[in-house]
Amino acid sequence: MRRTIAILALALGSACSEKEEIAEQVEERADSRADAMEEAGRSMTNALQQNVVEQQARTVREAGEERAEAIRESELDPNALTDAQKNRLVAGDPGTPVKNAR
Repeated sequence: MRRTIAILALALGSACSEKEEIAEQVEERADSRADAMEEAGRSMTNALQQNVVEQQARTVREAGEERAEAIRESELDPNALTDAQKNRLVAGDPGTPVKNAR
């Protein structure tokens, strides 16, 4: 019985750590995009354009943080996902839309 509980705890811990890894990848990807946007904004000479780009970068960073938190709080089972599905999740690709959804 104790051995079964230990195995289950290990499996759950593995799934949780993989879910955390996916969430961290989402945040890192958003941070990289935001950093690139901020870098591009610094090279602009128009102050208004700089402000717009900086605000967009903040929005991208915040969206990445929100997506990562949603992944952490979700019932997501990373073991049930293929590598392609995990990559789409990290990239923010919603996948194929559901047909005939009402």
